[in-house]
Amino acid sequence: MAAQLPDVIIINGEKMNLYSNPLEEFWISRKKKRPAFCTSSICKRGYVATWEITNDQLFLKDIDGNYETQSLLLAKQKLKYSIQVLFSKPSDKVVKAEWYSGKLRIPGGNMTMYEHNNYDSRFEKETIITVEYGVVTKTVTLDYTQQTLTLIN
Repeated sequence: MAAQLPDVIIINGEKMNLYSNPLEEFWISRKKKRPAFCTSSICKRGYVATWEITNDQLFLKDIDGNYETQSLLLAKQKLKYSIQVLFSKPSDKVVKAEWYSGKLRIPGGNMTMYEHNNYDSRFEKETIITVEYGVVTKTVTLDYTQQTLTLIN
């Protein structure tokens, strides 16, 4: 599998790549069928989600992707997928990721090793954020150039 387009995460106004896909847990935890996203070799999941951490909470801000649906006449249609499609209430501009518990991996610095597989490339630094039901519980920054560990929280 090729290296993949990452999701995006915004922390303190800074946009960064997110080498985790918390939205995948939404369909699993809700026991919902995953949409038939239009995929490509660089984005097997078929979408890029934008996330934001605010006040130690993880929010889904946007979903950028297309999916296929079949009409009654059996003609396939490509439709734009967005946060409003997933959460049909018009007031849902951002949604707290209460379904997500796990680790968020945010690479930083220069790439030190390229791997042509998923998110396997390595970087000078890496921030690991632990989330429990949408709440940030721990943040660790690994600096592989200094061999040091910095704990935040």
